[in-house]
Amino acid sequence: MYSDDTQMSLAILRSLRARNSFDAEHLAKEFTTDYFENGSHRCYGGSVGRTFYSLKMMNYKDPYAHAADLFNGTGSYGNGGAMRIAPAALYGLRYSKREFEKIIIDVTRLTHTHPLAICGALLQAYAIQMIFSLIHDHIQLDYVTFIDNLLEKLEKTEYFVNFKQPNWLEALDAYKEKLQIVKYLLIDDKQPSVTNIVDRLGNDLKAINSVPSALYVFLRSLKPIDGIEFDSPPLRSIVLSIGLGGDTDTIGCMATALAGGYIGIPNDSNSTIPRNIITLCESYEEIEEYASWLSNRLQIR
Repeated sequence: MYSDDTQMSLAILRSLRARNSFDAEHLAKEFTTDYFENGSHRCYGGSVGRTFYSLKMMNYKDPYAHAADLFNGTGSYGNGGAMRIAPAALYGLRYSKREFEKIIIDVTRLTHTHPLAICGALLQAYAIQMIFSLIHDHIQLDYVTFIDNLLEKLEKTEYFVNFKQPNWLEALDAYKEKLQIVKYLLIDDKQPSVTNIVDRLGNDLKAINSVPSALYVFLRSLKPIDGIEFDSPPLRSIVLSIGLGGDTDTIGCMATALAGGYIGIPNDSNSTIPRNIITLCESYEEIEEYASWLSNRLQIR
């Protein structure tokens, strides 16, 4: 499904390619133009329209201001930052620690500034970063180590965040608790019921109730799942995400970004997602072209 996740991810890619770096004002304009020209049927979150309207009225100057003022200055805690962050994470794979943190957080806070939203986007981005590190070093993924390292990276984030402040510390503790639940649900290959997963992790548009769920779906999809006949982890992750209900497109987007990154989806007959499925996806040719561009960029540097 081509929803707001896809549309905003493509806007990030367009902007990065056009400016050859992250440009907050340019990306704000890309987001806004897409929303008003092609957003009515893309299932955007409720507060985003107000943000884009304000950005347009301000001619995209001071692009972080409106999102920071939302909800009496607390900002949105939704998953809109995490859902679209994969392209920025891939673009920044060769960045320094601070450069990586900066692009992830700055792309996110154009629309979401609540600590839960920013921590969620960071976790998704760090997961992508770690997956490509594992692939590069030919290391098998161990879910306990993966989750522990993910939390360690989050806790060591320095740009913009301040875990000495109560609201940031509460967000960190909330994600620590949720990721411990992810570990528990994966122990001994147990296959918990959908009800149990949703009750423990959530499935709605709050980042805290969807980013950990997507991580669980990704890690669970690396092995066969009863009732899901696909051998492909990306396809398993899509089906399991749909089965959880709730914000299915975003959970599926985040989980499958991780699964696709870990397994790889080559543009040939050996693809883990059959070509006859890929070619049915809206704008698949544009997406494949951007994937090639990102791949070439990483190989050249």
